[in-house]
Amino acid sequence: MFRKNTLPLLIVIALLAVIVTPAFAAKDYRAERFDVQFDLQPDGSALVTETVVFRFDGGPFTYAFRDIAATETDGLTFSDASMDGEKMPLGTQAGQVEVTGSDPLSVKWHFAPTSDTTHQFVVRYRVKGVVRQLDADTIHWRAIPQEHEYPIDRSSVTITYPTSAKLIEPPTLDREFESSPLPNGYRLTSTDIPADQEMILTARFVAGTATANPPQWQVLQQRLEAAGAGAFPIGLAAGLIALVLGGLAIFSHARAHRRTPIASSVIPGNTPPDDASPALAAKLLQSSQGFMGTVFDLTQRNVLEVYEEKGWWNWKKYTLELTNSTASLGAHEQGLLSAIFKPGETTVDMSQISTRLASKHKLFDEPLEQEMIDRGWLDQDRRRQRRNLGVIGFVLMLVSMGLFLLGMLAAEATLLVADNQAWLWTIIAGMAAGGFVVSVALMIYAVTFSPLTREGDAAAAHWKNFAKYLKQASKSQVTLPSDTFERYLAFAAAFGLGGAWAQHFQRAGGAPLPVWFHALPGSDSDFGAVVAVMSASDSVGASGADGGGGGASGGGASGAG
Repeated sequence: MFRKNTLPLLIVIALLAVIVTPAFAAKDYRAERFDVQFDLQPDGSALVTETVVFRFDGGPFTYAFRDIAATETDGLTFSDASMDGEKMPLGTQAGQVEVTGSDPLSVKWHFAPTSDTTHQFVVRYRVKGVVRQLDADTIHWRAIPQEHEYPIDRSSVTITYPTSAKLIEPPTLDREFESSPLPNGYRLTSTDIPADQEMILTARFVAGTATANPPQWQVLQQRLEAAGAGAFPIGLAAGLIALVLGGLAIFSHARAHRRTPIASSVIPGNTPPDDASPALAAKLLQSSQGFMGTVFDLTQRNVLEVYEEKGWWNWKKYTLELTNSTASLGAHEQGLLSAIFKPGETTVDMSQISTRLASKHKLFDEPLEQEMIDRGWLDQDRRRQRRNLGVIGFVLMLVSMGLFLLGMLAAEATLLVADNQAWLWTIIAGMAAGGFVVSVALMIYAVTFSPLTREGDAAAAHWKNFAKYLKQASKSQVTLPSDTFERYLAFAAAFGLGGAWAQHFQRAGGAPLPVWFHALPGSDSDFGAVVAVMSASDSVGASGADGGGGGASGGGASGAG
């Protein structure tokens, strides 16, 4: 029954999609006109009337909106709004206008659902402090807001001004326009305005003729700029003092704990320098992939085996399987097996190893640290110092960021009431900035601060040479004996070189497939499968790492829906 109805149902769904999709896609609108009447008042404020004629195609549409930004003004006051020539009362129902906020001043016309028609929307408001005093009394006004998702066919911007205001030159728009004079004013017209493109009106008057006093926002801006210019040297000096003191503290600590570097160039590196396990060698060199070295060390001792399997979309995946071996295991090896195999489990996808180890890494790491202590390689006091340096650096960074933000905000707020108190917060902000730089340097120093003893440094130098040898051998064209592959495989994996090490032997003609590796049927002699599993091990190991007035006033947004 279900199968019989499936085909007709799919046909119905497809037909509905064909019918419904164009209906939704057809909903669109544009502004046939966006006109602005900008009437400058003797007190430097302006009465602004915006008229937008929207053409709605498809629909339905139920509202239009205008968000008017109060940027670089002394505030906005709503007067009234209308739709199709009818003034609208305040409210949120159809036939009403919703007015909220002050910056931005949000105006939303609500109307009954409408489609395929044209409507006119008008809003009137007063804007204070719109004339800025520069070398001339200047108006920069965003007649068309920077955010409007619709194109505008035509826009007319009309500016009028009192007879006392003396224009220096005719007003302009920041795009191509036509201009025509009016009594005490001009009308500027532009066409084909793309979506989200603003249009700025600029008018310049003889100084002191358009407004007697600068707007409050400009006075405050100039006050802050002047105070900032005066406070900058004080803040800079405070920051430099903090930087010098912090730098001296780090230098003193580094000098008190410095060591003469080991001359590693004279140390032979083509063989393991001692009997350390791959994981211990990786721990000594701070490699995060030591656990993969342990995995392949255990495969060579018949504790683990690797199986190649087919996953989704014929992708290959690799699983680890526990054997019944009774081989003696070290503490870190037992910890690793306990971390990656759940109780009663004998197989695990290799891609899950790092995830499982992340929550139980102490089972693997702590035995290695204890072995380093037992060998005399790890200095517990230096390890504590390193940890403390890192913590101090991190805390200092957070405190510095908080004090800098507090200092900047408080300095600005203090300027509004008392200029002579701002310097204190400027000093705090400057010292915080210097402290932030010191915190970064301290955290870098903590990372480079060796927690090893002198013996540990010497052992690390030997192992670093061996790791360098494996890296160079992996890249070289020199053919190595085939038994070298498995002899150093676990160390290559521990140093993140497993894929490169296997690829070297593949280029040289391959090596015998390890007995612990079980390839898919039909690929038993393909050494490329070993290359793939070793490259995958590198990825798994890496994911398990530890770890004045240049702007314009007004603006905002406009639209409908």
